[in-house]
Amino acid sequence: MAAAVAYEHHIMLNGGGYPKRHYKRDCHKGSMLVHVCDVYDALRTNRPYRAAWEAERVLAYIDEKAGSEFEPEIARKFVEMMRALEGRVARIELSGAGTASPAGA
Repeated sequence: MAAAVAYEHHIMLNGGGYPKRHYKRDCHKGSMLVHVCDVYDALRTNRPYRAAWEAERVLAYIDEKAGSEFEPEIARKFVEMMRALEGRVARIELSGAGTASPAGA
């Protein structure tokens, strides 16, 4: 399963993304879940070319793309879970030489 997820987790529900498949088939459910988690993490993380998005903006994006980029039920359940956990999830930022500290500390 790990190999399938590593290979497939950038493939969108509509067939976009990468790698390109040579024939039509569904991705493993684990790959579909990791795709949602990976996009959430990527958009919530600062990048050299853009600032991190706020959590609600990312969740709205996932909601909007359910059915085209993301498997709808997995996307819906992920968004529901993240909204239920809002305010209860600690955000850890790396400071200095790889040491972790709570955000705002």
